[in-house]
Formats: sequence, C-alpha cells, structure tokens
Amino acid sequence: MANYNGPKQLDSVTSALLQGTNLVHPPQKPQYSNVGSIIADLHVHPTLEALVHILNHDLPSAHFLVRHMQAPPAVEGMLLHGILHRAEGDFPNAHAWISDVKDACEGFQPKKQDRGEKLEEDVARKICGGPGTDKSLVLFVYDDEEEAGQLIKDVAEFRKKKQSERTESEQTGLEKRIRWESQKIVEWCKMKFGTEALVDASQAWVKNSEEINKISSEMVSVEYLRAIRIFCHSQRSCASTLGHVCLLCTQPWKCCTTIILECY
Repeated sequence: MANYNGPKQLDSVTSALLQGTNLVHPPQKPQYSNVGSIIADLHVHPTLEALVHILNHDLPSAHFLVRHMQAPPAVEGMLLHGILHRAEGDFPNAHAWISDVKDACEGFQPKKQDRGEKLEEDVARKICGGPGTDKSLVLFVYDDEEEAGQLIKDVAEFRKKKQSERTESEQTGLEKRIRWESQKIVEWCKMKFGTEALVDASQAWVKNSEEINKISSEMVSVEYLRAIRIFCHSQRSCASTLGHVCLLCTQPWKCCTTIILECY
C-alpha cells in the first residue's frame, strides 16, 4: 500500500481494499493504518475519498467527509452516509438516508416528495450523472430501486442471527452485493467527477438544510461516543466503540471498559 501515489493509483487502492473489505459485519478497525495519508495524496473528489475510507473500514474518517455532503445535489455523499450507517448497524438511519437519495434522484426535496416540493432546477441538474449514463444514481448502482433498502434489511437480518444459524453462502452473497455496490459507486463518481487532482475539496461541500442541522446537533453526543477509544477488560485490548457498544466484546462500554482519553 505504501507505494500508491497520485490520482492514477485510485484503481489500485480500491481494488486492494475491495479484496479484503467485509462490511457484512461491523468493522472493528481499519484494514490498513496508512490508507488515510495515501488517499489524501490522491486529491480525488471527497466522495471517492469517503468511499475508500469505508472500504478500509475507517468509518470515523468517512463520516467526517460525508457530513459535508448530506444535501442535494450531493446525492453521492448522501448515499455513502446511508451505507456508512448500515455498516455501523444503525439501520433506521441507513433507510432514512437511502429514502432521501431516492427523493432527490426523482427531483424532489428529501422527505417532501409527498407534498410535491421539487428541487430547484439548477440543483436537480447537478444530481445527474456524468457522460455515459442517463440513469439516476440509485438505478445506476442498484439496477432496482428496491435493492438499496433490501440490502439494508438483509444485512440487519443476518446480524440478528446466531453464529450457528448463519450460512457461508448467505454471507458470501451479501459480501458480493456490497462489493458490487461499491464498484458501481466508484464507476459513477469517476464518470461524473473524474480522478484528476482536486486541490480544494471544499468545492464539493454543500450547505445543509435546517432539518439536517437540527438532527446533526442532536447527534453530537452520539458521534462523540462513536469516536471514543476504550480499553476492553474482558478482551484485554484497546477497542473502538459503536455508540455505547464495545466492538470487541459487544457489551455496553460503560459497564465493561475504562475510557482512554484519546479520540481517533
């Protein structure tokens, strides 16, 4: 991984990460510790950067980026926000983001399609894909409008099962669908944004709606907990958290751990 450098290496980075990514289960730590610096050197569009972090199982780094792209026309960032929540196990939020993406791709304000509130014309135009496709983002990535929501449901059902109830074919099938999803998002983003160096990533940022700002402020405490590093006494090892849960022993961290006063 240390030899990758520059926008032309994006394919090599994503290919390497896709081989080992396993987002059927909640990721406990990044696949590679140095990917953050590697992807920063590529200077690609932040949507592609966020996806690379997700494939590397570095959800906090991905979350930082997608929170700057969570309103139309940044439907790609919104979709990644849903995928990120699915990986974390926050399935209601995953469904909510996918629903917002569908609304926007159909030309409506997220959560306001039933009222007939359309996006502004210039915003709706920017949602379209790049040269090579006339499909919406949802149809390009999933082929079927229901597949995005179904994938969330299937991952949730798989995780609910006991280890003895899970089959290898079921897990392999989910992994294949998640990898295909990621590959299609990469393809879409390369067509739309290109892979040349983007010196100022803030060009891709979008202003949040008032509703999103309110939700984000209410989730500050949860986001802080998600970033805490802890010491898991039962496993005698440092660990990450998912909300209030230790990712090593799956017990509430307040009950089983001592907080390490460093965030990552």
